[in-house]
Amino acid sequence: MMMPKKIDNPPPPISSADETLVLASLEHDQLVGAKKHLIPRRHLKGPELLVLWSLRIYLLFMMAVVAYQVWTAAH
Repeated sequence: MMMPKKIDNPPPPISSADETLVLASLEHDQLVGAKKHLIPRRHLKGPELLVLWSLRIYLLFMMAVVAYQVWTAAH
């Protein structure tokens, strides 16, 4: 197994002006790829889950109400 070479002098940090220059020179699709980063899923706790499930149930109830109103208006 090969050991990676140790770098004695790390490269200097990139300044914000250099970063701005690089981002300005990228094409649109390259810029999107450079800015894209994944956001991990959040693990929800009890009250948050309760709110989301109550909103889902409310949405289903309101869809049924609207469907009933459309059905009664058509007949």
